[in-house]
Amino acid sequence: MVMFFSPDCDHCKHQTEAILEQINKFKDVQIVMAAYQPFDEIKQFNTYFRIFDHPNIKIGRDEKFFLVPFYRIRNLPYLALYDKNGNLITTFEGNQKPETLLKAFQQKGKEQ
Repeated sequence: MVMFFSPDCDHCKHQTEAILEQINKFKDVQIVMAAYQPFDEIKQFNTYFRIFDHPNIKIGRDEKFFLVPFYRIRNLPYLALYDKNGNLITTFEGNQKPETLLKAFQQKGKEQ
């Protein structure tokens, strides 16, 4: 799962909190969090939410501003869900309940 976020976005903070509250349900999901803001802001976000405590979450900076035009992002947080083969399952703009994300992964699993 790719999550494009902004460290100062309240919606992004709420989405991160919601996922972390149920992180045990995401243990088989590789999460890549990316933001365009300066690295210091991303680092503060990382420290505040203790992202580094979760080996299945990677966080970094989209320094070339590739993701926004690639996904045509209009609202944050932006979530792109992929299956284990790298195929796009679906995308979401704005906050989503963890159950909605997990259900999207489960639906893809049933189709295979």
